[in-house]
Amino acid sequence: MSLHKNGRGSGGSPAAHRALTKEMVAQRLSLPNGPEHMMHYSSEAFPFAYELFCEGNPAACAFLCRCARQEKYARQLNSLLGGRGPLRSALLSDQPKLRKNAAVLMGQLRDPSDVKYLKQALLAEGTRYVRPSMLLSLGAIGGDEAKAALASYAVQPAKSEEERVHFDAETEALKTAMRSFLTFEKHAFTALPRPCEIELRSPDRLSDPLARELSEHGFRPSAVHRSDVHVHTADMAGLFACRCFTEALIEVSANSNSDPRSMGIKAKGFLEKLLPECHTGKPPFGYRLEIRGEGNIDRLAIARRMIGVMDGEILLNCPNNYEIELRVEIKSNGGAFIYAKLLTIKDERFSYRLSALPASMHPATAAAIVKYAEFFLGGKDARVLDPCCGSGTFLIEREKLFPCAGLTGVDISDKAIDIARANAKAAGSIARFVHNDCMRFSAERPYDELVANLPFGNRVGSHKSNERLYSGILESIPKWLRPGGVAILYTMEYTLLKKLIRERPGLRLVTEVRTEAGGLMPAVFVIKTGR
Repeated sequence: MSLHKNGRGSGGSPAAHRALTKEMVAQRLSLPNGPEHMMHYSSEAFPFAYELFCEGNPAACAFLCRCARQEKYARQLNSLLGGRGPLRSALLSDQPKLRKNAAVLMGQLRDPSDVKYLKQALLAEGTRYVRPSMLLSLGAIGGDEAKAALASYAVQPAKSEEERVHFDAETEALKTAMRSFLTFEKHAFTALPRPCEIELRSPDRLSDPLARELSEHGFRPSAVHRSDVHVHTADMAGLFACRCFTEALIEVSANSNSDPRSMGIKAKGFLEKLLPECHTGKPPFGYRLEIRGEGNIDRLAIARRMIGVMDGEILLNCPNNYEIELRVEIKSNGGAFIYAKLLTIKDERFSYRLSALPASMHPATAAAIVKYAEFFLGGKDARVLDPCCGSGTFLIEREKLFPCAGLTGVDISDKAIDIARANAKAAGSIARFVHNDCMRFSAERPYDELVANLPFGNRVGSHKSNERLYSGILESIPKWLRPGGVAILYTMEYTLLKKLIRERPGLRLVTEVRTEAGGLMPAVFVIKTGR
């Protein structure tokens, strides 16, 4: 029995309980905010979206623009596009939305060879709302040719009151694009001058392990919710001793009026006081504004009004050259939460991960899972097996929790093994990796623990193949582990795995929790061998 053939030992982010199809992706992308919502299923939707983009689908191109913000997708797109034909064809489409989104995608991919095509398209573009995206992308790609094109560009006056909004957008885009060529003084974070409310985002329903971890490092959580923990502290850098969170956000304003001008005033007042106090160097500070919201909201209008209030001598909106991410999250009840993410704080917790597979789990998720299960683990000097190790993340994070006597990863993909070995070396891990089908692997002597991110059955494999694979793994666990050994299994196949555990008297379920990953609800199972 083979695990898989794509080198995957970690969960993906596919669509709900059945695999997506090209038709389903097209239909969902056509819905309001479709490209944003489809990011929950980015791994599985990506190849279909690329096909749809090549067929001239503007919403698919908008989805790819969102994907391209992540380095792994940007690399894939640059590889797929090759000679750039489909992208440059889209820039000449008779659909304004496709031309606009193609320009945005060029800016995301930052290929200097695209500059001359953007220049030509900009001068020929007859639809005003498309031009700002072309201007911003020239600024994003940069270089002397792009700079000269922007410097010589003149925004055409508005011919009517209806055109005024497009004139303003084009003027603002030109100013923002030109800012990309400014040389900002780089700032180094020193320390918060006073305690601030910090929100640490955790994997869903795995906030309790994070709260315990914080307490162990001397922090007192002020609030624990299902997917975040709040801490009121001035020791911002010290928080990064903890591994169970994905990002740390400074709370600027909580549940406030969502009027853009009001939000801009609050953010400006907070940041203009805080940033110079906790950084070396002089202003201005480049920032990027991200608007997230529930329901239909005009993100562009909100951003434009906020930027108009905030920009000045201390803050400058510069989405291609920024050190601060200002995030606005608007809830369905109209309340707004504003956060600042300081990119001047270097998060090196997971720097060991030199590479990853397309569906690898987030290291913070792996850390939170092993922390969740720590009371059932063998403690220090345990020998740990991962029968479908992928890029090695689960094993490395298990070792980070407390030292192990041995770590063994098995994967059927030689690519996965190469990646895992490189990551383990960078982490200073003692893990060793074996290129083998896990169903053919036999332990020389029993292990104390097993960790496994099992295939979800959508992007890789299927429910039917998982039935065989999961059954084979559960049959092997008593052979791989000593009596009383512990297995941590992470899977989307909740019903299947629970049924298989019940059918095996040699395995005992000791705890479980449902979490969230890319719009899915995977589960963590902790089981023991023997009754």
